[in-house]
Amino acid sequence: MMNGSSDPLHLLACGQVQQALQAAEACLQNDFNNADLYNIAGICAITLGDHARAEHYWRQTIRLNPKASQACFNLGLLCARSQRDEEAEQYYRKTISIDPGNIDAYNNLGLIFARGKQEEKAEYWYRKAISLNPGNSEIHTNLGVLLAGRKKDDEAEQCYRNAIVLDSGNAEAYSNLGVLLAGHKQNDEAERCYRKAISLNPCNAVAYSNLGILLAGCKKDDEAEQCYRNAIALDPVNSEAYTNLGLLLENRKREEEAEACQREAVKLSPGSAEIHSNLASLLTNRSDYSPEAEDHYLQAIAISPESAFPYSNLGVYLTNQKRDNEAEHRFRQALAQDPDYQLAHLNLGFLLLSQGRFAEGWIHHEARYDPGLPDSGIPLPNLPFPKWRGESLAGKSLLVWLEQGFGDEIQFCRYLPLMKKQLGVHHITYVCKASLKRLMETLQGVDSVIAFSEIGPDIQPHDYWTLPLSIPLYWKGETGTFPTRIPYLKAPAERIAHWKPRLPIDSFRVGLVWRGNGKHHNDNDRSLPWLSTLAPLWTVPGVRFVSLQMGLAGDEAKNPPQGQSLLHLGFDIADFSDTAAIIDQLDLLICVDTAVAHLAGALGKACWVLLPAYRTDWRWLRKRSDSPWYPGVMRLFRQTTRGVWTPVIEEVRKALCRAVSVQGIHGREIR
Repeated sequence: MMNGSSDPLHLLACGQVQQALQAAEACLQNDFNNADLYNIAGICAITLGDHARAEHYWRQTIRLNPKASQACFNLGLLCARSQRDEEAEQYYRKTISIDPGNIDAYNNLGLIFARGKQEEKAEYWYRKAISLNPGNSEIHTNLGVLLAGRKKDDEAEQCYRNAIVLDSGNAEAYSNLGVLLAGHKQNDEAERCYRKAISLNPCNAVAYSNLGILLAGCKKDDEAEQCYRNAIALDPVNSEAYTNLGLLLENRKREEEAEACQREAVKLSPGSAEIHSNLASLLTNRSDYSPEAEDHYLQAIAISPESAFPYSNLGVYLTNQKRDNEAEHRFRQALAQDPDYQLAHLNLGFLLLSQGRFAEGWIHHEARYDPGLPDSGIPLPNLPFPKWRGESLAGKSLLVWLEQGFGDEIQFCRYLPLMKKQLGVHHITYVCKASLKRLMETLQGVDSVIAFSEIGPDIQPHDYWTLPLSIPLYWKGETGTFPTRIPYLKAPAERIAHWKPRLPIDSFRVGLVWRGNGKHHNDNDRSLPWLSTLAPLWTVPGVRFVSLQMGLAGDEAKNPPQGQSLLHLGFDIADFSDTAAIIDQLDLLICVDTAVAHLAGALGKACWVLLPAYRTDWRWLRKRSDSPWYPGVMRLFRQTTRGVWTPVIEEVRKALCRAVSVQGIHGREIR
């Protein structure tokens, strides 16, 4: 008999693991065929972190006692931990053959097959485990993870909810349910799930990271940043938190900090194609030409050649470098990998449209409202009648739904009068943004105009609905590539009368808009940095400048730099009908690429548009100094070096001198 001081089992129970191992090994010197002693020695060894010795002792246990189910199970755990999944599977199966009630063995087989991407087998073993022990919250969670990965979201959600009912302290189930709900834009409940997971486990770095992603998507940037930083503090090697923090900081214009985060993420996860792409995109945005960015895009492709996104991302970079043939090749490679990758369709569409290859370009451009793309802010309608796809509209009714940007709607509403006239549409209803309503009521052929904010739960039935930018794909009217007749909009007479007394009458009147919507993805490049950038224009004699600028830049117009006399009307503009009335009474509008340019073109008024060198919008095509969309009234002044506006403004100044001297005050139309 052994006394307490030498009994390995007693020592192990007392937490004296090293002494227990020594005692077991001493006993084995005299009793080397004792399977129980080998098993105890294996438990002591694994507790002390000595995996090799633990494996040796458990193999001895099984050699002496092939029915030692716990040793088989422990060997399965050890093999799984060291990525020896085939051996682990054998030991778990042997455990089950000896002890069919070992639920953990079933569950662990599921984990092994899930890791090996054998989802059907994994699901089988998880469900087997649940059938034997339906009250096990952990197994419900594991099955939920598997089903979510297989896009069986409804079943996965039920698994997570079952897990939570069984164990209200299951932080992992709350966190995973949050991910699922966030993917379906059920943001409020997703946020509650993440916060519950964190309250249950304040050290849960993954929950903090996921909550950060959700908050960033809801524009709660301060809270999102703190969540990412909490995740990093808890898990300093969390590359996902670093890269997401980098994306957030980039959006907040803190680019140096963002770059540091992305570089740290790459260092932590050099095998992540997504992280290489994130760093490359940041480097691209910081410089119009970055060989390092291109190298990271290529690394992403090398890491994940079967994925579509790195090809598409490289295609965007090449497009911005004006390397169109290479860009097109990369977009088509992306679609070869995944024909349903909508972002590649959209990017290819932009490229083709910018080249004037409209027939194919419109097809790919339809991807712009795919639910998998970033939210445009304009929800697509859920209507009980079909989307128009080129069917005959003779005698039919058509609902036209609003597009993403003001300029989009103004540019493409041109089709509606011709649809009424050439395609025989019986009734056209146009749903637009509220600030466009009074302007769109001047559009011929439209029977009713409804502001989006006025839409109720029930919309009057129509035969079809469409989006303005989807019309060209199916257009079969008698106007060639697209309708070019202008004007097709006009300023309401009463708004013209309202603004007329406020406008100068004894000079050449030039309207100015130097900044666009600050939320536009390319606003830093397409907008002028300051009103003072336009200062050379004030040297042209006989000109009065009128500001139509709205937003924060309107404050600058209210207090212009010394020597830049300016009549600022922007703060008094209520909607686009007011803007149209002012433009109608100007001799010329000079603006950056924003909706006002399209408004001037649609009114048939002279407009000079300043275009950036970087990410020039597709609708201005390539290299042209005019626009086929607005023939005869629009002139394009293109930047040649990213961020450098001085040569462009000098070109505009010279053109303005010629226009004033040749045409005089209120002379013939300007070209």
